[in-house]
Amino acid sequence: MGMGAAGMMAFAVFGYTGEAEAQVNVQRSGPVPDYHVVSSGDTMWDLSGQYYRDNYMWPRMWAYNAHVTNPHWIYPGDIVYLRAPKSGGEEAPIAQQTPQQGAMQLPAAGWVAADRMEYSGRITGSPKEANMMSDHDTVWIGLGEEAYTEEELEDLDEEERRKMKAASPKVGDSYVVVREQGQLEDDEGDVVGHKYRLIGVVTVTEVSEKYYDTAVVRETWIEMERGDYLIPYERQLKATQPVQSDKDRVAKVIDSMAKQRFFGEQHYVFVNQGADDGVRPGNRYFVYHKREGLDFESHDTSEEIPWRRVGQLMLIDVRKNYSLAVITDSVKEIEIGDRLEMYKGF
Repeated sequence: MGMGAAGMMAFAVFGYTGEAEAQVNVQRSGPVPDYHVVSSGDTMWDLSGQYYRDNYMWPRMWAYNAHVTNPHWIYPGDIVYLRAPKSGGEEAPIAQQTPQQGAMQLPAAGWVAADRMEYSGRITGSPKEANMMSDHDTVWIGLGEEAYTEEELEDLDEEERRKMKAASPKVGDSYVVVREQGQLEDDEGDVVGHKYRLIGVVTVTEVSEKYYDTAVVRETWIEMERGDYLIPYERQLKATQPVQSDKDRVAKVIDSMAKQRFFGEQHYVFVNQGADDGVRPGNRYFVYHKREGLDFESHDTSEEIPWRRVGQLMLIDVRKNYSLAVITDSVKEIEIGDRLEMYKGF
């Protein structure tokens, strides 16, 4: 199946009308769970009605999710927390959800989607004949059917083609530029998601019925290339602040967004624990390894070699069974497979 034909990473736009006001969802009963895994079509408005029996309590839900930078945008597979972080076994009041020392505003760097994404468009070329583009460069973009190759178009169904033909970009519209970075696998080697690297943001400056549309590159985090894909715009910052852990945990680094072996401060890595394990954005792990310093090929874990603490990382995006983290401190190179320890109360 072509890249664009698989499951849609649809965004759910939060909003309401007079009709929606009368349709407050009060179907759910019983205790509120700790979190909800977002499905296509979910909104914070609807989830508030479902879990709190009051759609107008969506700000309370948003207060529990500092990692959600815009309540209008939640994606299938996202974790939305329904209760505040626990302190002494009790639910913390919203008033305690204030920025702490160590709070961070970070570019999202990327994410993992359970299914391949449905794209709005792609970078098709550059007036300056460059293969790679950066801030303030002009690019040509193809939207709708122009975003796909002939082979990919063959795999699209009638509904997907209809939505493509209905695409009508306007001057001033912005898009996030992403690039597929491979797959994320669990310990058994099973694929649990598709990795996407955040490249930057472009804004449409000219719309043409005959030629490719024109856009300007507003910002980039790595070089933008021909063929990179466009998705609807969302502010690409993760607001994360330290959150105390409710128990000790042991995990490990299982993957990264970058194609390299060694990692240090400000690099992003994946951790093999997620919401099902009770972790949430803001939790922190210490990083340990146990190997002889000069032999990078060795992963000797003999008793003669002591464990050494080599860094620390913070979770910024928690999914069901894994999380994305940023390395906040390192005194030695951190590698995939390194041991992680989280301590209760820290």
